[in-house]
Amino acid sequence: MSKTTSAETGAIAESMGYKQELKRVLKTRDLIVFGMVFMAPVSAQTLIGNLSIVSAGHAVLAYLVGLLAMLFTAYSYGKMAGAFPIAGSTYSYTSKAIHPYLGFIAGWCILLDYLLIPMLLYKLSAVFALELFPTVPLWLMLLIFLVPVTLFNYYGAKATSRINLIMTGFMLLSIVLFVIFAVKALLGGAGAGAIFSMKGIYNSATFSWDSLIAAASIAVLSYLGFDSVTTMAEDSDVTGKMVGRAALWALVISTFFYVAQAYFAALVAPDFHSFQSPDTAFFEIATKVGGDGLALICTLIISISGISTALAGQAAASRVLYGMGRDRVLPNLFAFLHPKHKTPVYSILFMAVVGYIGSLLIDLGYLFLIIVFGALIGFICVNLSVFTEFYVRRKQRGGLGFFTNLVLPLIGLIICLYILWGMDRIGHLVGISWMAVGIIVLAIMTQGFKRTGEILKEETF
Repeated sequence: MSKTTSAETGAIAESMGYKQELKRVLKTRDLIVFGMVFMAPVSAQTLIGNLSIVSAGHAVLAYLVGLLAMLFTAYSYGKMAGAFPIAGSTYSYTSKAIHPYLGFIAGWCILLDYLLIPMLLYKLSAVFALELFPTVPLWLMLLIFLVPVTLFNYYGAKATSRINLIMTGFMLLSIVLFVIFAVKALLGGAGAGAIFSMKGIYNSATFSWDSLIAAASIAVLSYLGFDSVTTMAEDSDVTGKMVGRAALWALVISTFFYVAQAYFAALVAPDFHSFQSPDTAFFEIATKVGGDGLALICTLIISISGISTALAGQAAASRVLYGMGRDRVLPNLFAFLHPKHKTPVYSILFMAVVGYIGSLLIDLGYLFLIIVFGALIGFICVNLSVFTEFYVRRKQRGGLGFFTNLVLPLIGLIICLYILWGMDRIGHLVGISWMAVGIIVLAIMTQGFKRTGEILKEETF
């Protein structure tokens, strides 16, 4: 696989009117790990109870349907990353392909996702940690998780990638330990009593398409964040196409781990109605196969892994803010880079402050309900961008072009609209309110929609 040098990739950004200022230090491996960390391979452990109940025991199929749904959108991100290998991802792609104003709204909406994911992870990690250290106040426990995240992002993408690699190792250790103990329990006669059984995938007695689709919309929560890979385009030393492929690889590899956990959980605990609580179902299963020791290890790793996922979320959001600040549709201070570390320091600090306040004040239940809206709006805009850029503007309609530039992004767009429609009303209310605030901010920053940004105004893409 070919890849460009730092000078060549910098030249691509400069050809689009941007000065290359971020350090290009991330390799393809770093990008794949970055995406996996944002999605968190152990996220299946927090969803397995609800997935099993809603899908009537078909959590594995729910994840596979969720993967299929996300692959279309991941393809669109890869396509746009190849065309525009610059920071900003959703914002930049929509701005270039359609219009800067819609790009701002897409970026503003995806920021809601990137703002909420770190909040959710700070709070989840703190809550799990408080089970082990109940005398520590919540405000302090949140700082214990937030401060290291902010410092690592402050010192640059290279430091972030090293932490991501370590945290990924811990998460994979948790999964491997669970699978080993599950296999041992199954061989000892627990649950289905076999390690290879269709019962872990499909049961004709309980299967229904309605239940499967409903569960797939829950499984999609595990996939939120795969697009974060493309926000690091200007931090990477590979081609734009490789950035897109890294997002796809992160999606597929993470699915393997999601499916492995869901499969063995279904075999060990085939009676999904027996869980005392769907939220703690995995820990009931872990205790069943490995005792309190395994359950404790899984709890610790989930708590610690929140650092790495929040780290990725904060990094991704800061790059979106950097891209928007550089185009002057947000205050220019968001585009300020640290003289030595070349990181968008004010964007990082802004994310830290907002993340702390939000995680302290917003209830976990509400975070779960509203977290999907921003991501889905961003996904819809990127799918639309592929159609506009390649099918309409570049007129790539013949042969495979009809399929790759019209059919695939259209399917991705329809799937995202379907999931968006099925969201909880609270999610719709908060998401639409957030979008309305974004329109007001855009009107102010563009002097009543009269300015599109000093750079974008001169672009002809």
